[in-house]
Amino acid sequence: MNNKINHILTLEDGLKFLVINQVIFREKNYYFVARITEDENDITGEYRILEEEKRGEDTYLSTVRDADTVRMLAEYLDPQEQ
Repeated sequence: MNNKINHILTLEDGLKFLVINQVIFREKNYYFVARITEDENDITGEYRILEEEKRGEDTYLSTVRDADTVRMLAEYLDPQEQ
């Protein structure tokens, strides 16, 4: 796993997110991210947990939507618990 903390991820829809924390769970990478403005100067207040999926040479990110999974991952991704 490459350390992506403090790196910016740009999704296919053009939204940009700053990686606050990351964890591997069940052999998948998860990222706690904060949405940032287009000019990358401010955090908008929107937070997500993203799941990384590899398909061949390509990497895809999707928002974790399952409430139980979000609660469980939140414990590991909480930067104040580190």
